[in-house]
Amino acid sequence: MTENLDQSDVRFGQSMTTWRKRSGKTQQALARHLGCTKGHVSQIENGRRTLSRSKVKDVDNFLETGGRLEHLYSELYHPEQVDWVSQFHQVQAEAEVIRDYHNSAVPGWLQTEGYAMSLISSGAPWVKQEEVQKRAALRVKRAQQILREDGPQCHVVMDDVAVLRPIGPPKVMREQIEHLLKLAKSGRVLLQMQGWGQIPHAGLDGPMTLIASPSAPELVHFESVYRGQSTDVPKVVRQFGTLFSRLQATARSPQESVVFLKEMSSKYE
Repeated sequence: MTENLDQSDVRFGQSMTTWRKRSGKTQQALARHLGCTKGHVSQIENGRRTLSRSKVKDVDNFLETGGRLEHLYSELYHPEQVDWVSQFHQVQAEAEVIRDYHNSAVPGWLQTEGYAMSLISSGAPWVKQEEVQKRAALRVKRAQQILREDGPQCHVVMDDVAVLRPIGPPKVMREQIEHLLKLAKSGRVLLQMQGWGQIPHAGLDGPMTLIASPSAPELVHFESVYRGQSTDVPKVVRQFGTLFSRLQATARSPQESVVFLKEMSSKYE
């Protein structure tokens, strides 16, 4: 008879196993630290038991995960308490490689302040202008941490819709496109535009970000209007890595993408 395991327990257990092995610790060492049996630790790692919430931070520190297990625990068991935007930005800033795909808008960390304000106002018309300006400024400030000179390698694929559909006045769109061109020409971002009419289209399910860090498992992040979700389950990460590779293969080349963006910039003049 197949054992019916809770998927949150399984995911947490897999991640704890990965971090324990990365730290060079044995199950026995972790058990001694927690004051439990090796079998108890084994059951947690196999998804057959749930780690007590009061022990999560202790395990995090012992395995030196940098808060990753604590964040995953909150995401799996208490998602309503997770400040996922702040957490995700921190992961991006510490990354070695970022592979990002967006199908309808410019990614947040590539947005100009004017574009961000237009986008936030459109998606949340109930937010006051002062708060819109504050959120847009914070978005630009966070972007600077990612785009710093010694920051992560950035590979970005965007659907043409991101610049074809104006989300603000012509001036805002032109400034945004010029910002993208500057980053692409400088080599700071490898940017490719996905042309209209691709069949099959590997990115119809929406935005995704793959993040590789020097001291953490690679993860994939999915973003929605209200919250985001990340997973470092190897099989899932590989699957979305394959999707991203297909998007890159069918998109315009970086050089062709620059030409396309220049044409779009002139149309907004």
